[in-house]
Amino acid sequence: MKLRYLTGSIVLLAGGSLADPLPAPDLAPAAQDTAMPDSACAPDDLSVMTYNVAGLPWPLAKKGPGALRAIGERLARMRAGGCAPRVVVLQEAFSGNAKAIGKRAGYPYAVEGPYLRAGAVPPGMKRDWMLGETAGTPVDSGLAVLSDLPVLEVQRAAFPEGACAGYDCLAAKGVVLVTLQLPSGRAVMVATTHFNSRGASKAPVERTLDAYRRQADFLARFIAAHRAPGMPLVIAGDFNRGQRPVRTALLQAALARLAGKPLLDSLRVCLAEDPQPLERSADARTIARRARDLQFAIDGEEARLQPVGIDIPFGTEPDGSMLSDHIGYTVRYRYSAS
Repeated sequence: MKLRYLTGSIVLLAGGSLADPLPAPDLAPAAQDTAMPDSACAPDDLSVMTYNVAGLPWPLAKKGPGALRAIGERLARMRAGGCAPRVVVLQEAFSGNAKAIGKRAGYPYAVEGPYLRAGAVPPGMKRDWMLGETAGTPVDSGLAVLSDLPVLEVQRAAFPEGACAGYDCLAAKGVVLVTLQLPSGRAVMVATTHFNSRGASKAPVERTLDAYRRQADFLARFIAAHRAPGMPLVIAGDFNRGQRPVRTALLQAALARLAGKPLLDSLRVCLAEDPQPLERSADARTIARRARDLQFAIDGEEARLQPVGIDIPFGTEPDGSMLSDHIGYTVRYRYSAS
């Protein structure tokens, strides 16, 4: 494992990290503005936090190991107080300290994403060895799912050869899909993913866009092939979408094929119901403006998951700093029979 990290780090040093630089967060919110209150949750309701923890291996780490330890310790305190998300999905959990977040937080179930990319490069597609596109996957996906709910089934896959561009090809980015058991015995599915960056990949824009198109299509096909019939589903992760119309259209089209209708991300659903928190919370404004860290809920045939509230446990700290270069936020979903 250390050799894989070292090899990947040496190559990555030529071009930077696996994520695009993010716009600076807005002004730090007041402490009372980091949560959007909602009525008490029923036993079968679901809460999902998505967080790109910037857990890159040395020497690429953007934050020291103390930040990753602090993430796990804060989640542990939240669990002790009964206010932790039932499910946490992580991206860029590459390093040992990042992978230890679940154990440090005390989640009984931890599932890692894929480690290797498979398949062959499509005929006629050019690969640039200077950008690491022919070097395989010296680092894994960096994906993880942490859960207080029992994990019934796991499906995972890296994006296939050809569905990546530039330095992003050095990581086995892809998707991990888990089936979870709610307290009533009902089941829900949660997936997480991390899509190709644009500028940070150092590949030409048209090739990063082609990779994005292929990844969106693969995500939709993979989940459609492994989704239990009629089961409600949450897809959360770092989609590297941004305020880019073409990427937005590609992602919306892929998700619409899965859901059978156009989808809004869960943050915007909550804000549309109650826009006041967007005005109060600078971190909520930052999440919406960056438009990378997204969650989507897809109803089942006999049950639905309705986004009803947002919490932001990992945003701007009181001193103005952040534990990652992303914001970790939780969506609370109301489970109800259709």
